[in-house]
Amino acid sequence: MKGMVLAGGGDSRRHPTTTNARSGPDISVVVPAFNEVGSVEELHRELCGVLADLGEVEILFVDDGSYDGTGECLDGIAEGDPQVRVLHFEGNRGKSAAYMAAFAAAKGRAILTLDADLQDDPNEIPRMLDELKSCDLIVGWKQGRLMNEPHKALPSKVFNRLSQILFGIYLHDGNCGFRAMKRDVAKHLKLHGDFYRFIPQLSHIAGFKVRELPVNHRKRRHGLSKYGPIRFWTGALDLLTVRFVSSFRDRPLHFFGTMAFLPLFSGGVLECYVLVMKLMGDTFREHSAAMLAGVMLILVGFQIFMTGLIGEMIAARAETTPARWPERVPD
Repeated sequence: MKGMVLAGGGDSRRHPTTTNARSGPDISVVVPAFNEVGSVEELHRELCGVLADLGEVEILFVDDGSYDGTGECLDGIAEGDPQVRVLHFEGNRGKSAAYMAAFAAAKGRAILTLDADLQDDPNEIPRMLDELKSCDLIVGWKQGRLMNEPHKALPSKVFNRLSQILFGIYLHDGNCGFRAMKRDVAKHLKLHGDFYRFIPQLSHIAGFKVRELPVNHRKRRHGLSKYGPIRFWTGALDLLTVRFVSSFRDRPLHFFGTMAFLPLFSGGVLECYVLVMKLMGDTFREHSAAMLAGVMLILVGFQIFMTGLIGEMIAARAETTPARWPERVPD
């Protein structure tokens, strides 16, 4: 049974629909799924076996616009298990949107995330929850990846080293999707694009205590990997983007003002030079190149500075504009 769609269908593309409401669990397990029909039933069985002795739990599956029957399969699971809820997107929105929707809907004091492809081992969950007592976020460190996914091992090492340089935190596997976090961390996160890959780094910058834990990593049994070689290049760009946004989100003029200083100063020096030469008897024509270069530099610097001012206006407006997904996880 597909989730309810509001009349007109417009809102269904911005907000997921849900099945099976539940309140007050100790643990929320969040599982984004895109075309994983061959894995979700087995994953559900494994989760139920592991979570049975861990108190009240809920399992939140996010069907991210699957077209292979994953959504229907998840709805069938939810009908037979009251601790399962399913959130549906009409189209593929990506993991950031899936996480934000699930974090907003999650009611647990501890929130776990793992992928639906069966490579993350649910048997590691009790260890992760135990480690979570002494920190705010636990991120998995996949063991055996060199054997299971040798083509990903080297790019991952480079990615993690760059992350250490840019964010001041070194994790062996900072991009691992197997995580456990306290609810306050989920409340704080504002994810879009590919920012879901940097949850540990963003949490570290925000002052949360982040640790890693070696976890078992299994081979993919069903379906195909969603990642290709281009991911390494886009990951490097995303690292720089996240570093910039996290540093200057609330003060863009600091960045653009600094960038504008050099062309403004250089242009001003050139124009002063031309003016001094004019006062000493030269003509403007004799120094037209310097005068034109000075004008161009001043214009470039002014445009960069104005970009910073516009950024400040956008940042100020963003503080009063409702988020795309709720900023707080509902009680």
